[in-house]
Amino acid sequence: MSKDFLEGEDWLAMVQQYFEKDYRERGKVKWNGFFLSDHTAKLKGKNQKEQAANQAVWLEASSLEHIQQQVYSAYEHSLVLTVQKNQVDCDNRIPLPLLGKVSDFYADGFYLEGEAIDWGEVRYAEVKNGKSRINY
Repeated sequence: MSKDFLEGEDWLAMVQQYFEKDYRERGKVKWNGFFLSDHTAKLKGKNQKEQAANQAVWLEASSLEHIQQQVYSAYEHSLVLTVQKNQVDCDNRIPLPLLGKVSDFYADGFYLEGEAIDWGEVRYAEVKNGKSRINY
């Protein structure tokens, strides 16, 4: 080691002086680069969903028999199903159609991508050769 190396209390005093007088914490600034891109992407996605929800329209109401035929057909052929529930959200907005594959059934309904949907909740259901006629 060199003789110029500080030891003990001199070293602690130098470190303390550095942090008290010389070191400048950039705080939030240094983290913006990490979080800004993820945050703006999430905000953009949220804004797009909000705009779509505000522009949603009711799809033509179908009979229970037609809805069940569409759901069973989607299940048998592993096709994508478009479903619109017959309920509004807390802001009285029309729900966006749900897209997905039917994974199973239960006594009062079916599972669409793992979400349980009762037959009585469904206003509209349709399969179009694996493609939905709704584009969001």
